[in-house]
Amino acid sequence: MKPTNKTRYAILGILSDGPTTGYEIKSLMGRSTSYFWRESDSTIYPTLKILAKEGKVLSETLYVGKKKKEMFSITKAGQSEFKAWFNSPTGSETPRNEFLLKLFFVTNQEEMSRLFQERLEKAEKTYQEYKSIEDRLEKLDDYPRKAIRLLSLRYGISQLTLEITWLKEGILKYAHR
Repeated sequence: MKPTNKTRYAILGILSDGPTTGYEIKSLMGRSTSYFWRESDSTIYPTLKILAKEGKVLSETLYVGKKKKEMFSITKAGQSEFKAWFNSPTGSETPRNEFLLKLFFVTNQEEMSRLFQERLEKAEKTYQEYKSIEDRLEKLDDYPRKAIRLLSLRYGISQLTLEITWLKEGILKYAHR
């Protein structure tokens, strides 16, 4: 069986919160799901067209002054597909991690040291971004998905905490011999 492109479920999930434009979907993903599920313009817009053709979303053209906006909303068929996917077992995943790929091919201490230091800087920067998002979410009073969004964010914070510890240990133990 051919694997299904999961982009459609990311889009249907966002549309479950209410009608929005393709640009707003892209923007929301950039501020939220892109930390664990990246989508590009080249996948979002064609997927919206496919979903519309399949009857999973409705497309409505609105005019704000002279500016044309295409609003998308999820249909009952789209909700059914999203719920079926959501309730199905999570498939296996093969993560892609360029750092680990490069680490696999390291041939000397200098390469390892550079690689570990570079990764540590990125991990610490991302950790700070996550903590900043956590602070903003904590301050939201009237946000119905606050608890679940914090839970998924804290999963990322926990992973980064572990990775930063591992990288620091690796730098001390292996990279500076």
